Amino acid sequence: MTIIFKINHGISQIKLKLIIIFLFLFNSKNKICQKIYKRKEDIKIALCTMGKDENLYVEEFIAYYVNLGVDHLFIYDDNDNNKEKVYNIIDKKYKKYVTIYETKIFNINNQTAAFTECYNNHMKYFDWFIMVDLDEYLYIVNDTLKGYLSSKRFNKCDFIKINWVISRDNNLMYYDPRPLFERFKPPYIKSEFVKSIIRGNISDLKYWVHTPYISPKNNITCNNMGRRIYYKKMNFIRINPINIKKAYIIHFEHKSTEELIKKLKRGYKNWLKSYKEKFIIEKIKFYLKINKASPEKINYLEKELKLNLTEYIKENNRGYNFINFLKYILNIFH
Repeated sequence: MTIIFKINHGISQIKLKLIIIFLFLFNSKNKICQKIYKRKEDIKIALCTMGKDENLYVEEFIAYYVNLGVDHLFIYDDNDNNKEKVYNIIDKKYKKYVTIYETKIFNINNQTAAFTECYNNHMKYFDWFIMVDLDEYLYIVNDTLKGYLSSKRFNKCDFIKINWVISRDNNLMYYDPRPLFERFKPPYIKSEFVKSIIRGNISDLKYWVHTPYISPKNNITCNNMGRRIYYKKMNFIRINPINIKKAYIIHFEHKSTEELIKKLKRGYKNWLKSYKEKFIIEKIKFYLKINKASPEKINYLEKELKLNLTEYIKENNRGYNFINFLKYILNIFH
């Protein structure tokens, strides 16, 4: 566009220069706006996850996130060598969206290492990274994933903390083949625990199970509304007060008693015995707190895990304070 100015009526050279500067700045701003708008259309989103013995749910997980708007999923397959590889069970139509890393080959022995490597190897190619487990499903309220993450509310955010909501087991003792969203419907239990969405191209990032290690001086952390969160600690895994107005992560942690037992048996092999047992007890206490603590479930847990739950579960704890009573009733009627 060519602009011709005719200097007359006493317009000074200074005024002319000011007009030219204004037009230049206006034209530059317009180009920047066009660039931002294009970026909204082209925003690239990756997902990093790690799974062990989750083959029954992998394809449902991939289908959900592809339909949500994730461009590529990086899955770290931590299955034992005698188990079927994750890649072999993925439908052909989804394989172009997925890269599988076998942890045994790449010598990755924990989630911290997997998520850190996943981010650092691919951070230049994606605008955002979603870091979740295979039983965690991000839900966006009244928006698309790309519309949500390209919103102005996150322009200054490096990390977005998303609160969990936790599903109950729907009183299922054993595995049920129905899709997760069919088996476990709202209401879910709100949780202060969080998982993270991370902006791409942040150098030297190290990830921990729920969150990256955060430098408050260099990185801005926001909640799901785009509001900045101030924390003194380098890493944190909880947000309270809980906020799920714009997004939350549905954690299908308790699918059935049978699957909880398998999960507790297979994991934590390298932990110290005392800590491992304590962790298992805490998991069971929470499970019985939010789900129906039937005598059948309690006996099943004790038998399979070879634990006497009454030694650890205090009778005054809400949600599981009837364990002795339930076992007594069970004995009466059997």
